Amino acid sequence: MAASRMVQARVPGDIQDAASQVIRASGLTVSDVVRVLMTRIAQDKEIPAALFQPNAETLAAFAEVERGGLERFASVDALFADLHADD
Repeated sequence: MAASRMVQARVPGDIQDAASQVIRASGLTVSDVVRVLMTRIAQDKEIPAALFQPNAETLAAFAEVERGGLERFASVDALFADLHADD
């Protein structure tokens, strides 16, 4: 096995605390989880799709689109005019 390297990441404190609590409860360390994730990415040559599952806000936006609840525009110019109406 190749020599280990250190990986550092900036994470908001509240997210780090919450995630660390879950990780510890699983009997793992943050290093274990990072190592597993990096190994998986290296083996599969892609980021696991499960990391990109939509959150509740995105799912609600998708549902609104399906209900037809969004405004339609006749042209790109009309869309941009609406987007910049409050400028």
